[in-house]
Amino acid sequence: MKKTVIQLPHALEFAQQMSDLSQKKYAAIRRILEEQGYANAPLTEKIEGQKNLFAIRIMTDGNERFFYCYAIADIIYILCGYEKRTRTIPLSELAKALAIKKEIGL
Repeated sequence: MKKTVIQLPHALEFAQQMSDLSQKKYAAIRRILEEQGYANAPLTEKIEGQKNLFAIRIMTDGNERFFYCYAIADIIYILCGYEKRTRTIPLSELAKALAIKKEIGL
């Protein structure tokens, strides 16, 4: 099912700082989300313990992640991104994503 993918400012800013290869992979995953409405592992993952929060996984030298969530009316919001440097999600990045999600009313 076709979806509309909306990148919020935090996500756009982070994406612009990524390498060309990472930007191409990110664009490809966004297209999959738009066309299919979802993407399977290893491209995306559900954030454990969170309702309606997922991550796009860009596995390059930078190992970037983007948080996203689903909204009504076939909309996917890409909330923000970060460079993953450890095995766990930094609490500050998770808090940022949850704050943005709350700000847009989800």
